[in-house]
Amino acid sequence: MKAATIARYGSPGVIEVRDVPTPVPGADEVLIRVHATTVNRTDCGELLHPTLIGFMSGRRSRRRILGMDFSGIVEAVGAGVGLFRPGDYVFGMCPFRKDGAQAEYFCMPESGAIAPMPRNLRFDEAVLCEGAYYANASVEKFDYGPCHKVLIYGASGAIGTAALQLAKIRGAEVTAVVAGRHLALVRSLGADFAVDYTADAFNTLGRHHDFVFDAVGKLGIGRWRRLLKPGGVFASTDRGPWSQNLFFLLWAKITGSRRVDVPLPKRGSAQAFVNDLKDKIEAGQYVPVIDRRYPLADIADAYRYVQTGEKAGVVVIDIVQ
Repeated sequence: MKAATIARYGSPGVIEVRDVPTPVPGADEVLIRVHATTVNRTDCGELLHPTLIGFMSGRRSRRRILGMDFSGIVEAVGAGVGLFRPGDYVFGMCPFRKDGAQAEYFCMPESGAIAPMPRNLRFDEAVLCEGAYYANASVEKFDYGPCHKVLIYGASGAIGTAALQLAKIRGAEVTAVVAGRHLALVRSLGADFAVDYTADAFNTLGRHHDFVFDAVGKLGIGRWRRLLKPGGVFASTDRGPWSQNLFFLLWAKITGSRRVDVPLPKRGSAQAFVNDLKDKIEAGQYVPVIDRRYPLADIADAYRYVQTGEKAGVVVIDIVQ
């Protein structure tokens, strides 16, 4: 099979698409014929900082094939598999401890983050779990609801568009802060207020938000403090400028303050999340946001584009075109 392999870690230039052996499923695993995958911030982080990502995920060895999101068809199943059978259309997220989905085939446990593919999506639209998974950690932890005013900074990315939609499903009032070219996008996703981060309107937003969620890790403390009401919470998916969020997170732990948080998904929650996301998609409550598509042969260019930090939604890699 063909796969995007990592001979050594570093820049996208180290990625090489080549032939490698097709994996064989274990007793509790399914072999998936991948139709589409993505390149996301997590993949770029692992390419540049494999030791840090390995430490955070609990993985001891470095992977040679990356890729979290996938959609495809079950090709074969192990002897102990009961939930899936060959021919099933599936989607989900690869486990961190094994090679990923930037390949024609990969194996994963049937107990992992895998579910029947939403009936109303194509393969290239169904690779949307990773951003939603990390966004949902914040939505769940703080229990967004109709009484909450939430500001999402960077609401046009994979995590940001997911956080916006998940917050609106719960009835929260959402202010989406994005680049001017993405204002129409966030309005179409249900944002109550859409604000250009380069405009004066952003600088004049008052301190009336219950939550400020930085979906791109670029907000400085001076910014988010001016946006939160007394007792409000700042949450981020990243270390922030100069890694300052790690300091504030440590300080919050020491003092017992709940003002700053970096919410992470609960361990063992991935499969239930993917099934729940499927239900929301089929109910018309959640839609995919696709930025660009690349063939597998051009995956290095996809990494370069994602590393610019300018993408909106998901960058798709078409394995089967």
